[in-house]
Amino acid sequence: MAFQYVLMSILLACAIAIVLAVTFAKSSEDGLSGTIVGGADTYYGKDKSAQNGKRLYRITMILTIVFALIVLAVYVIQPDYSSASADFAGASEFLSQINS
Repeated sequence: MAFQYVLMSILLACAIAIVLAVTFAKSSEDGLSGTIVGGADTYYGKDKSAQNGKRLYRITMILTIVFALIVLAVYVIQPDYSSASADFAGASEFLSQINS
C-alpha cells in the first residue's frame, strides 16, 4: 500500500513538472510578445532560444511518457473494488431491516 502512495506522489510531481514545462515552452507565434517580454534579436540569442525550446520539448516528452507509465502501473496495482459493491448492498439491506 505504501508503494502506491510513492507512485501517486511521483505522478503528482510529474503532472506539475509537465504543466511547468508546457508553460515555459516558447510559442511559435511571432508578434509583439517578444518585444514586450524582451525577446533576443541577436543571432546568438535566437540560437540559444532554439536550444532551450528543444530541451523543453525533450523534457516534456520524457515527463509525459513517465506520467503515462506510472498511470498504467497505478491502474494495474489498484485493489479490486468489484466485491465492495456487493458488501455495500448487504450493508444497506441490513440497515433497512434495522430501521423497519
